[in-house]
Amino acid sequence: MELHYDITKQDYIDFNLNYYVNNAVVQRSILLTRVMTAALVIVGGTALMYFVHGLSVFSVAVYVALAAVCFFGTPWYMKRKVVKNVDRILKNAKNKQLCGPKTLTLREDEFELVGENEDTVYKYEAVQRTASDDKHYYIFVDEFSAVIIPFSAFASEQQKREFYDRITANIEDEALKC
Repeated sequence: MELHYDITKQDYIDFNLNYYVNNAVVQRSILLTRVMTAALVIVGGTALMYFVHGLSVFSVAVYVALAAVCFFGTPWYMKRKVVKNVDRILKNAKNKQLCGPKTLTLREDEFELVGENEDTVYKYEAVQRTASDDKHYYIFVDEFSAVIIPFSAFASEQQKREFYDRITANIEDEALKC
């Protein structure tokens, strides 16, 4: 099976946002950041007002409101940073080959990804897990990197299913399959 498709900047953004939303370590880190930032605003603001003799119900309410903004605004801010960082990375001259036309060829024991300045062969055993969203398959070949395959690369639902079955054939844990 041979698939021809184009990878766009939006494909990379979608991959990174998918990783951001579905990675337990990332989500735990964001929750910790949210809680610590909110606590720092409340405690720091209240302490500041105490030391300058301006502590009142109104000042505490203001810092609680600021803490709420920090707590609920952090996920939005972090998503925005992910998108900006991907955009910055893709603008780097060394990363120009990440986007553009790709050819993915599935063979008996391996698959090959060919693109501009790229020719990589992976054994099916190298596939650690798969993920998907409404537009892509992500084939993780290590903890942080994946081969991105847009659903538009498939001519039919049957071809998409055959691809999925071949890629996931060596993944024993069903929880690691999308």
